Amino acid sequence: MEPLRGLGRGAKVFYRKDVTVWQQGELLALAENGTVTIQVGATSLTVAQELVVPANPVLQDGIPDVVQLSYLNEPGILYNLGHRYNLDDIYTWAGPVLIALNPCKPLPLYTPEVATEYKQAARESVTTLAPHIYMVAAAAFRQMLRNKCSQSLVVSGESGAGKTETTKKAMQYFATLAGGTGVEDQVLETNPVLEAFGNAKTLRNHNSSRFGKLIQIHFNGSHHICGATIKTYLLEKSRVVMQMKGERSFHIFYQLVRGATDAERRAFLLPPKAQDFHFLSQSGCYDIAGVDDAAEFRVVRRALADIGVDMETQTMLFKLLSGLLWLGNIEFEESGTGDSTKVRQTPALGNAASLLGWSQEALITALTTRRIVAPGEVVIKLLKVGDAVEARNSLAKAIYSAIFNWVVARINARLSSGKGASGLYIAILDIYGFEQFERNSFEQLCINYANERLQQQFTHHLFKLEQTEYESEGVDWTKVEFIDNQDCVDIFELMPPKGLGMLAVLDSQCKFPRATDGTLHNQLLEALSSRSHFGTNPRVPGSFIIRHYAGAVQYDTGGLLDKNKDTLNTDLIQLMSSSSKPLVAELGASVQEETERSAKKGQTVITRFGQQLRELVSELDTTGLHFVRCIKPNAQLLPNNMDPVATLHQLR
Repeated sequence: MEPLRGLGRGAKVFYRKDVTVWQQGELLALAENGTVTIQVGATSLTVAQELVVPANPVLQDGIPDVVQLSYLNEPGILYNLGHRYNLDDIYTWAGPVLIALNPCKPLPLYTPEVATEYKQAARESVTTLAPHIYMVAAAAFRQMLRNKCSQSLVVSGESGAGKTETTKKAMQYFATLAGGTGVEDQVLETNPVLEAFGNAKTLRNHNSSRFGKLIQIHFNGSHHICGATIKTYLLEKSRVVMQMKGERSFHIFYQLVRGATDAERRAFLLPPKAQDFHFLSQSGCYDIAGVDDAAEFRVVRRALADIGVDMETQTMLFKLLSGLLWLGNIEFEESGTGDSTKVRQTPALGNAASLLGWSQEALITALTTRRIVAPGEVVIKLLKVGDAVEARNSLAKAIYSAIFNWVVARINARLSSGKGASGLYIAILDIYGFEQFERNSFEQLCINYANERLQQQFTHHLFKLEQTEYESEGVDWTKVEFIDNQDCVDIFELMPPKGLGMLAVLDSQCKFPRATDGTLHNQLLEALSSRSHFGTNPRVPGSFIIRHYAGAVQYDTGGLLDKNKDTLNTDLIQLMSSSSKPLVAELGASVQEETERSAKKGQTVITRFGQQLRELVSELDTTGLHFVRCIKPNAQLLPNNMDPVATLHQLR
């Protein structure tokens, strides 16, 4: 290999043992026949030259920007990151991109003293400071002032890589840098609230965001924070009724059960343990190591008060959450020949009805029957047990989704920037990381679609930066190779006459009355089987494979149609709206409004999400972009442990 030609005996090299493993060694001899002899540990090996690349000189060990390495190759970058990680230097530049390796432990990198040290970088370019999330935030602030243009920080990485923590650290820096109005504290208080209602423990992350969020921090004419706006994307509401083994539902449920006072426990009808609720007991996981849910609940309550949710409204909110949990304990049994359903007379029925403001009779009717309006008459259809369970779960998911939207709306109302805003803002995008599990369904399909679309924006932006630099140096940039993921984006977004993509097929199948998981699978194969980034696994019926930029993922068509329709029966919406509890009735009205709006536009969940995603990318494109790529060092999130295989996969 050409780079080896100038190296002498004893030079440090890296040997590619297999697709994922590089080993350090020493060069012994370079042969004319295309082979090279190297020493790896105590073993002497003769291998093909293309399997060996030069290592960087020892003087460059741990340099802060990998672009400055003498040999910019895969193992060289990996070695440099590992060297820095072992010294707790978790941040490294890759040109204009900040790589952030999750330390999986607390580090003294975010003290007020450190923030003050990085303040200078917000006013002028400083090259002497170490790589840090504060440097990215400072550059965004500096460019906002200089160019009079809003900026965006795009924080990406897979689940568990540290995106949420990185976002919080950037917000803390802005509060230190541009505080003084008092609003900055309220902006920071949004974090514990959003995490309580939108985050959960997953197999890969103890505090995983189960929604996407864009936080816009607004500045006034004197460049101080004067408000904020939060936009959210696709809450994983299915987690309310079911979680995988080893995972939890949203944090707020466990915080409530463990943190309520004795008086509140009686008022909210709370049982002693989280596992007493069916919605929380299915996964067998109730705790997070090192986390005190009761203490977290006190933090959330203070934060809610700071953003304008008074104690009386908090009481209404927590009663509603308890009522939702009791809904999950309502049990059904077959009636007569099995064509209809009875609700078992257990405490759950009375508790749910009381807390949610309905009569028991109204709740039973809504869960076990369905009104079908036909020309000139109304037909009452009796539901089977499976349909009644689905109605109960749909109601719980709709209530929680409405609660989440209500919380976000309250935050936005409190943090409204009003007339003082200059029109300039810095946005921080923290969106779900790429996901791959044993079974991947609708949620993973949407999450990975979002990641694919944002990866495309990332590569476009960096190519433009490279192009600009080449032009300034008089270099012919037309010869620069540009690797795009448009073929994979097309799998999702193709529209006639060019073809049908995933969104179009799902949309059309949801409008087809007799569509099933089987007809959806057939339509996907018919529309996409000729595409290079689409495939199938004959051994797993009903599955399909998408070859994403981050790796191939196998999806299951089972349940995709129902999740994409996400229809809530009119009877259940009317039940919510008829509640004697003002907050439940308010949420019912908002669900009704959203349902009518989607029906009017003919939108399913994924087409609505696709539209949100396109609007998000367009909005980001109008701002100055700054990228932070978070890396998860190992699957178990252990400190002081950088798994080279896992890290290399993410770097690639």
